[in-house]
Amino acid sequence: MNRITKTAMRALLTDWRARVPNRPMTYGESIHFTHVQAAYVRKYAATDDALAIDLLWLVKQTAVPVEFVASYLLGEESGLTTDQRTGKLEMLINDNEPRLRQRFSLLHELKHVLDFPQASTLHAKLGSGNKKLHHDMIEWLANEFAACVLMPTGLIKREWFRFPDVETLAARFDVSREAMTTRLEKLGLIGELKTKPRTYFRRASIGFDAFESETCLVA
Repeated sequence: MNRITKTAMRALLTDWRARVPNRPMTYGESIHFTHVQAAYVRKYAATDDALAIDLLWLVKQTAVPVEFVASYLLGEESGLTTDQRTGKLEMLINDNEPRLRQRFSLLHELKHVLDFPQASTLHAKLGSGNKKLHHDMIEWLANEFAACVLMPTGLIKREWFRFPDVETLAARFDVSREAMTTRLEKLGLIGELKTKPRTYFRRASIGFDAFESETCLVA
């Protein structure tokens, strides 16, 4: 994929943000619309038969610059989305972490970018007044977004029945073994079915059209 212009990237961000209603939502609603956004990002960034998504377009775009910085500048976290350094929104990624973790972090931060203008409204109901839970739920949403873009449900299920091996699938989707294990567990393909959101490897409805009804299912 060629380098995307700043104007084109801004148009994409506007379109992806418009997939989510600008109102306070429950966690369940937030998860649904997170899947909707992830499906649109995946559709833009990967061909139908591609398993490992190329994220060079995201790294190279300049509408919301990506900078790889030393771990200590992020308090040892994997990434940060902020407008506090320069007055403009940017994504900071931990340069000391493995490449596969950085791929997940890039998409995790992209979800924060998408939510950033309306975050206080969109996440107002999350946590029911519990600040830590509120923060954790926002992080879970960003993790879910990254997982769905990198490892869409339909593709994972198809490939798992062809190659039922975690290491093989992780390599085919260009993700870490840990991320793939968590994804397979969450989809009920290995281990016990989980009912609670998982954090992968980071610390820390009506009126939908036909495409949106197939969210996170890319087949």
